Amino acid sequence: MIKVGIADDSPFTCKLLASYLQESGHCRIVGFAHDAPSTISLMRTLTPDVLTLDLQMPGSDGLELLQQVAAEHPAAIVVISGVTRRAAATTLRALELGAVDFVLKYTPGVPVSAASLKREIVAKVMTAADARARRSPAATAVATASPAPAVGPLRREARRTPRKDEPAVIVIGSSTGGPGAVAELLAQLPKDFSAPCVIVQHLPAMFTTIFASQLERRTLLRVREAATGDRLEPGTVLVTPGAVNLWIKPDGRVELRPAPEHDLYRPSIDVAMTSAAESFGAGAVGVVLSGLGNDGAEGLKRIRNAGGEGYIQDPASCIVASMPDRALEHAGADHIGRPERIGQLLAARGKS
Repeated sequence: MIKVGIADDSPFTCKLLASYLQESGHCRIVGFAHDAPSTISLMRTLTPDVLTLDLQMPGSDGLELLQQVAAEHPAAIVVISGVTRRAAATTLRALELGAVDFVLKYTPGVPVSAASLKREIVAKVMTAADARARRSPAATAVATASPAPAVGPLRREARRTPRKDEPAVIVIGSSTGGPGAVAELLAQLPKDFSAPCVIVQHLPAMFTTIFASQLERRTLLRVREAATGDRLEPGTVLVTPGAVNLWIKPDGRVELRPAPEHDLYRPSIDVAMTSAAESFGAGAVGVVLSGLGNDGAEGLKRIRNAGGEGYIQDPASCIVASMPDRALEHAGADHIGRPERIGQLLAARGKS
């Protein structure tokens, strides 16, 4: 049974979250907090496994509170985010500071069913609990002592041999735990980095423009949200908007298409990587970072089958490791490492 603490100044939100989590049969609510002091007290006295945290409680700086909680307690944090631009920016910063994931607050008029919201909250709290177990001192010691993971299936025969002067594109895919990992990777790339990059991060549509702005402050490269017709350019990073899929065309331009409503991953890493493999063959590079699910596994396989290179974040360094695990099982990898190490390898590969 997962022990959950709920920190939110809204009695309605507290009641809603508690009912959803308790009805799941997997969670037990150990306490509520309605401001920063009571949140700290809850953590110290009740030691929940997971804390759902509202970053906009009156009288407190949500990011400072998150950092204090993360520094003093081993609980995993799921942020309960507002839907304004400011709330989105704060939430993305919270993910960089250690929050495992976030859930958008219920907003009247937004077409999200109660059943869908309940499934999302329960799933993310359970994922956070699993992430907490992975980051425990015992798990960290085992991971540190374990040998490096095998590279998985051998690359199949390449369709063609890559030329050094051939145009290339690097597609970086991530999900839960991804925003911080992407920032760490991009921080290693030099200003004269010659390869264009595409980021596919699982985020709602309202978050991706802000995500691109925050990434640009962490890297020497140009970063912007992608638009249909954008051309892949050296030293430029295009961030795929939420709720659409990005297709890479043979002429080096990108096309955005609405993602089907029933698709689990919106935007899709597999779509972007597959189109890169089809358009650039051995000049395509795929990177799968921290995340939940299996998005990116098939796309990375397509890139490696076309003769391109595949990089996967070391699962032991991931907040959630199922995406890298599935990619290793399905596609194998040419290189496995922490995000900063992958960035260093890409920097060496992509020097102009």
